Formats: sequence, C-alpha cells, structure tokens
Amino acid sequence: MEIVVAFVAEVTQCMSIFLFRKISTLVSLHGNMKSLQSEIQKLISRKNELEEDIRLAITEGKNPTSQALNWIKRVEEIEHDVQLMMEDAGNSSVCGSNLDCCMHSGLRLRKTAKKKCGEVKQLLIDSCTLHIMVLDRKPPIKPVENMTAPSLAGQKAAEEMLEELLRCLNDGAIKRIAVWGMGGIGKTTLVKNFNNLLESPPFMQSFDVVIWVTVSKDLDLRRVQSRIAERLNLEFDVGESTEGRAIKLHETLMKTRFLLILDDVWEKLDLDIVGIPQDDEHAECKILLTTRNLDVCRGMMTTVNIKMDVLNEAAAWNLFAESAGDVVELEVINPLARAIARRCCGLPLAIKTMGSSMRSKNMVELWENVLCQLQHSTLHVRSVMEEVYLPLNLSYISLPSKIHRWCFLYCSLYPENFSIEANEVIQCWIADGLIDDHQTLEQSFNYGISLIENLKDSCMLEQGEGVGTVRMHGLARDMAIWTSIETGFFCQAGTSVSVIPQKLQKSLTRISFMNCNITRIPSQLFRCSRMTVLLLQGNPLEKIPDNLFREVRALRVLNLSGTLIKSLPSTLLHLVQLRAFLVRDCCYLEKLPLFGDLCELQMLDLSGTRLRELPWKRGMLGNLRYLNLSHTLYLENIETGTLRGLSSLEALDMSSSAYKWDAMGNVGEPRAAFDELLSLQKLSVLHLRLDSANCLTLESDWLKRLRKFNIRISPRSCHSNYPPTQHDEKRVILRGVDLMTGGLEGLFCNASALDLVNCGGMDNLSEVIVRHNLHGLSGLKSLTISSCDWITSLINGETILRSMLPNLEHLKLRRLKNLSAILEGIVPKRGCLGMLKTLEVVDCGRLEKQLISFSFLRQLKNLEEIKVGECRRIKRLIAGSASNSELPKLKIIEMWDMVNLKGVCTRTVHLPVLERIGVSNCSLLVKLPITAYNAAAIKEIRGALEWWNNITWQDYEIKSLVQRRFQACAVSTSLGKEERSIILHLKQLFSLFPVLKLFLLIIDCFSIFKKNVVS
Repeated sequence: MEIVVAFVAEVTQCMSIFLFRKISTLVSLHGNMKSLQSEIQKLISRKNELEEDIRLAITEGKNPTSQALNWIKRVEEIEHDVQLMMEDAGNSSVCGSNLDCCMHSGLRLRKTAKKKCGEVKQLLIDSCTLHIMVLDRKPPIKPVENMTAPSLAGQKAAEEMLEELLRCLNDGAIKRIAVWGMGGIGKTTLVKNFNNLLESPPFMQSFDVVIWVTVSKDLDLRRVQSRIAERLNLEFDVGESTEGRAIKLHETLMKTRFLLILDDVWEKLDLDIVGIPQDDEHAECKILLTTRNLDVCRGMMTTVNIKMDVLNEAAAWNLFAESAGDVVELEVINPLARAIARRCCGLPLAIKTMGSSMRSKNMVELWENVLCQLQHSTLHVRSVMEEVYLPLNLSYISLPSKIHRWCFLYCSLYPENFSIEANEVIQCWIADGLIDDHQTLEQSFNYGISLIENLKDSCMLEQGEGVGTVRMHGLARDMAIWTSIETGFFCQAGTSVSVIPQKLQKSLTRISFMNCNITRIPSQLFRCSRMTVLLLQGNPLEKIPDNLFREVRALRVLNLSGTLIKSLPSTLLHLVQLRAFLVRDCCYLEKLPLFGDLCELQMLDLSGTRLRELPWKRGMLGNLRYLNLSHTLYLENIETGTLRGLSSLEALDMSSSAYKWDAMGNVGEPRAAFDELLSLQKLSVLHLRLDSANCLTLESDWLKRLRKFNIRISPRSCHSNYPPTQHDEKRVILRGVDLMTGGLEGLFCNASALDLVNCGGMDNLSEVIVRHNLHGLSGLKSLTISSCDWITSLINGETILRSMLPNLEHLKLRRLKNLSAILEGIVPKRGCLGMLKTLEVVDCGRLEKQLISFSFLRQLKNLEEIKVGECRRIKRLIAGSASNSELPKLKIIEMWDMVNLKGVCTRTVHLPVLERIGVSNCSLLVKLPITAYNAAAIKEIRGALEWWNNITWQDYEIKSLVQRRFQACAVSTSLGKEERSIILHLKQLFSLFPVLKLFLLIIDCFSIFKKNVVS
C-alpha cells in the first residue's frame, strides 16, 4: 500500500511541474506577444507617418531616398512576419489535446516574439536617424554644362584648333583626342570654349551627355568616379568600393552616347578601373583630354595629339592690351607695354597676369621698372610669381627624376631664346656627372637624347632653330632661374655684363657668363672652391689671368669657345678634375700648355683653332673619350704615338683638318700615320678627310667596327662644306676621285650614304659596282652624284646580271651635263631602285623627252617625292604606257625652270595619293595630273598666279575643288650658272677666314635678292 501511495505522489508531483511549466510558458508567451504587438503598432504608426511625408514630398517634386525606401520595405517584411506569429500563437492557445506539442510550440513562439520585438525596436530607433528622408528630385540630365571661360573670338590660331577638334569629333575613326602643351598656354580655356560650342543644336545631337572632369595632379579615382556619376544622376551607396562604383558607371555609360573631357591629366588614367567603356566595346563614345606631357597621350593611346603653341606677336599684344586696358595706348607707355608683352613670350597665362597687374597704371616709372626686372629675370611682382611661375614650377617638380630636373636647370645657363646644341649640352652633362660615364659614349649620348626628348614631351624644352638643337621658352627659363637660386646655379648669359664680379656667393657651383661683353676676368675669383661648371663662351675675352685656375680646382666643365684668347696659362694644369674642355672656334688660339696633369679629361674640343700641334704627348689623356679637331686648318704635326695612346677614345672628328696622313709610319718617323687610328679598339665614331685613297688600302675590317663615320676623300680642297643628308650615319664623300682606283671597296660596301663629286673613271655607276664586285651596293640608302661629266646613265641594263641599289631610298643627280637617262636598257623588274622614296634631278641638260622612262616607272612603287629643275629638254616627267600604271605612294612633285615641260604624265599613269604640286618658271605646263580620283587628296598647289590662270581643265568641278588649295607665290628668277659658280667660290674662299664671315651673309642676301622678286 505504501508503494502505491508513493507512486501516486511521484506522478502527482511530475504532473504539477509539467502543468506549471505549461502555464508559465503560456503566460510568458502572452507577455512577449503583447509587447511585440505594442511595438509593432508603434512601428506601423511611424511607417505611416513616413509614407505620408513621402507622398507630400512627391507632390512637391521630390523623391524618397533609397535609405527611406529600404526602411519601409523592411518594416513591411517584419509586419508580415508578426502577423504570422499572431496566428501561430492563437493556434497554440487552443491546442489542449497534445500538451507536449503545445508547450514546445509555445517555447518557440516565445523566443521568436522576443527576437522580433528587438528588431522592431531597432527599426524604430533607425527611423529617428532618417534626417534626409527625402531628396530634391534630380532634374533631367543636361547634355552640356556651360563652362565659364574667356572668349577666343579673334584669336585665329585658337579658332583653327576649335575647327580641328570639331573635325576630330565628326570623324568616326577618331576615338581619343589630346590637347597638349606647356602650363599656362591655354589648353583648358580652349577646351572649355569647345565644350560650350557643343551646346549649339548641330552638335548636341552627337551625344546624350558631355562629361567634364578636372583630374589634376593628385589623381583621385573616387573623385573622378563621383564627378562622372553626378553628371549621370547616378548614386553610389555609402562606403561602396571603387570596383562596385566602376560596375555601375560601366553599365550606365554603355547605354549612353557620351563625350568625356578629362582636363589637366598628369599621368595615365586607367579607364577600366574608373568604369569607362573602351572604344572597341562602345562605338558611340569619345574621350578628349588635356595634358602637359606627350607621354600621357601615349599612355592613354590617343588617336590624335594636338599641340598648342604660344601666341604670335600680334595675338599676344591684343590679349595684353585687353588685360591692361586703355593705359597701353598712351604714347609714353605703349613701347614699354609692347616690350613687356613680348617678354611674356606668347604664353597666355603670363600675358593676362602681367597685363592685369599693370592695369590702369599710368606712371612710366612703374612700367620701366617691370620691364627691367623681366629683362634680368628678377621679377618680384607677387601675382606674377604665384600665377605664372608656380604653375610652371609644378611641371618642373613633376619631372620623372632629379636628373631630369638638374638637366632642365642646366639649360637655363644658356642665353634667352638660344638654340642649344644637343650634343654639346649632353657632353657637359656627362662631364658634370649628371649622366653615368661608366658606359659607352654611345649609351651615354642615347640616354642624354632620351632626357632631352622627355623634357620636350613635358613642354619644358622646345625644338631649336637648327637640326639637333633645343631651347627653353622664355618664361620657363625665367622660372628655372628663379628656382635654381637655391641649387647653386648662377646665370648672367646674354646680358651686357662686361666684368665678372671678383667675389661670388660661396654656394655657387654652376656659373654662366656666356655671350656677354666680358673683356677681362679678375685675377682671382674668391669663394669659388665649389664651382664645377664655368661657361664663358662667346665673349670678346683676350686673356686669362695666371691665377684664375688656382681658385677653381673643382672645375669639371670649362667652356671658352668663341673667345679671342691666343694662349692659356700653365695654371690650367691645376684643374685636375677637369673632364670637359671646350675651346671651339677660338680662331686666334695658337698655343696650349701640355695636358700632362689633366688625366680626368674626357671631352676635348679644339676645333677651329690655330693650333699647329697637339698639346699632349704619348701616354697622356688615357681617359679621353671624345676629341674634336675639325677645321684645324693649321694643324701640321701630330707626334708619333700621340693618338695611339688614346686608349679610351670613342669619337674622333678631324673633318676639314689640314693634317696630311701617311698610310703607315716608319720606324723613327716623327709624325703620326693613319695606322695609329686602326689601333684604337674603342673608336666607334670617326669623321675624317683624306687627300687620297692610299691609306684605305691597308685593310677594310676596321670600318666594320665603326658605328658612325664620315670619310671624305678630297684631293683638291679640304674646305668644302656638304649639307646633311638622309642616312648619313655612315657617309662617304669622294671628290675628284677616279672610281676605278683600288682601295675604295671597303668604303663603298660599308657606306649608307655616298656623295660623288666631280669623279671620273665611269660612264655609269653600274660599271663601278660590277668592276669592284660591290654586290649591288645593297647597304646604300642615299646617293648624290654631282658634276661628274663622264656619266651618261646611272644604271645600264647591259652591264648588270643582278639587282642594283635595291635598298636606295634617296637619289640626287645634279649638274651631270652628259646624263641622257637614269636607267638605260632593260633592267630586271623590281631588281633596281625598288625602295626609292625621293628623286631629285637638277641641271642635267641632256635628259630629253621624259625624266622617268617606262622601264624606270616599273621599279618605282615606293616613290614619294619628285623634284626636278633646270632640265630644259624634258617635255614630260613620267612616260606613258599602253596599259594603266601608277605611282601608288607619290605625294609631292616640284618643278622649276623647265622651259619645255608640257606635262607631268599621261592619263594612263595614276597618282592616287598626290598631295602637293609646286611649279616655278614652267610656262608651257598647262595640264596638271589631277583627276576626279585624286582631287580630294590634293592639299597644296604653289605657283605664280599668271601660270595658274592659264591651266586648262577637262572638268570645271575639279578646278573648283582644288581652287582653294592653290597658293600664289613670288615669281622667281633663277641665277645663271656663272653667278652660281662665283657665289660658290666666294663662299669657299671666305670660309677659310673666320673674320670675313660677314661677307657670307652678304652673299646669301645677294642670292635671295637676285632669286626672289616678291609679287
């Protein structure tokens, strides 16, 4: 019985606990559900309030933010979840048949209700932070945003560039356009005007939107993306990654016709990272950018690069006068104002800044002061320094390396607007340690050229007036002088300074008094122990004090070229660190001390001096790498072994030197012979004049070691000057030489350019080629033959069995009085002159009927240019044929003094890409090779107006099409042969005496006056 009672008691206790838990769960569930229901009602009320606010905002032309819409969506989701929970809770309360199931369901609902209640409370809290619940509705995208910019009206060059930009815009093949130029030249102003031009209806149809982005030096990809998104009315989520933004931009832009203008780009911009579609995947997009650096254009793979140049003088003055106001019209101020405008060197930013700074200032003293400061590069006008120098200085700071910056500052040591010889300045860079000298001279010069080209691409340097020269823009030079004050540079080049100050700043290292009026130098230069560069060239300096070189022992570069010195003191030998010594064109310099102690010397230029012997002995100058002895007209003696001891010599120039070479030196012979040159194993560049070909019979293998050479055999005179020609890296000039003489084979086979002047021993060149077994002269690319009276044809088909001159690109034939044909007989098709690009024939009086025969025409598939003059028997340039033929690459034809010329070619010869025609004194030429097929390609026709009016046309529409391409030029009268001969001989005579160089100018002026009569 006790057992039964105990069992019943245990069961009763378990049932009580179970029922208690059930009741507790239901009570807790009821409480949680009640709290959830209360919170959800609050949330629904808050949602209703927000929805009402949104409805009111929409009626006011506003839109809800994505943040607000997301919040409402989340509320609706929770509202739905709570509704389902309420239904489950109702079902649980009536589930009495299965207490265990009911209790389990209640526990689950209680936990879910508690969790949902927390989420509801959080949403209520979040609703309080929706401060920007609604935003103004974004207006429709405006195709073009007008940019504030100065007008370019009346600026012809700028208007032409706008037209060029419009042409590029309308050309479907052009996808990327760049406008580049130096800082302050007006790139942004030009492109802003171009942007505004696109607002007009004809251009608005081309794009859905024009997007302007100012990139700037400190590139920020996210800022670029934000600006593009702003123009597209596109929103990014807060904290969205650059990659996510790029995807959104790419998707939107792929559906948009757009022009993207990227202003002030300093480095390559990766369009993929930004999210800009490439042109190959999106046909209706274009990109226009502005930059200071051509390398950026290359990196961005632009199709067209338009360089902005400075304003011409008239345009610059107009802009200056507009900025300065009416004060510039005052009689006393006008010349000063014009001088100041010229000093701005055509840079619009400088012109406007200077003009504005002088606006309404009518005191002459103020204008004189500013002009004086500009002339001495010491301007202290704050606005000019900040607005002009600082932008230019930014370009300087942005150069790729410190070496680039030092080389740029080095160029400021030359006078203003001076054309700097690239080779000379590179020599100085090498000697001064700016370029590593632990490489070959060729490698060092190549690196120097790359530095110069990089500075040109960055608009820090410009092309000079001559080939191989550069110069600095005036304001870039002023900025460099302004910047270099703290770097030890001191420049007085091109000023009227007549005396060098005895005391200079101790910190100065590179000093230039080039092209001043210095006649004397103080006996001592104090505090100059750190000076490494001293440029004194171009001064009327007659004497160097004995003690000068004692104070500048650290000197590495000394340039005394073009001075009037006759000798130098022995204290020169104190310059034991000297690496470059230049005394070029010191036409009175007769004596130098022995260079025994100058063991560091690498660059030595003694050209144009009166030295009779070299100032060093055998075994000296073992580090010398470059030696220039050209135009040493008095050089008589080079001691035996002097050249052989130059074991490091890589470049030797003895062109137009009077030294007479013997082939081989005999034992005990005091003079150096030609065989010494053959022993210089490092020699790679050689310029040399020889009296005869005897020296060349020694061996020819040495020629193969040379990378560049200019060898002239001229028994008559060593003073003739020959202009540069194409492919002259290995040039041979033979004057008065019998071409059948032995020893010339090595020269012929290694030459890339060949000049034959007054040579004999041949009727045609093919005879020489066959006789010497020259393998068709396959390496020759440029050939000039003049005054060779025996030659009757260039190539005779009867004497050849193989191709002749297969790689020749440039052919000039001048004053060949017996030349009757260029190609004579039958030659192998495509076997001769197949690569010829330019053909020039002058004063070949026996050429009859046509210049280019049919057999010659078959070879000329690469001919691009024909120049022919004074061939008075020629009636047609190009022979006709029974079938159609063409010169597919011919672009230029120039003809002058052809009194019997009646036509260029027949109708059967087609010239599909002809671009330019020049005609002078060809009165019988009344038909031009212009047809309906090539008229569109014509870019320029030059000739006298009277001649043009006599041209006959088969089709008047063709004349109308090319009429605007015609440019009337001055009527010229050619000089007679006697006059030309007299002028030539006078030039050669005066070139012997530097003091008579003025007469050369007079002769040139006489030639121009005689030859050109301005109509």
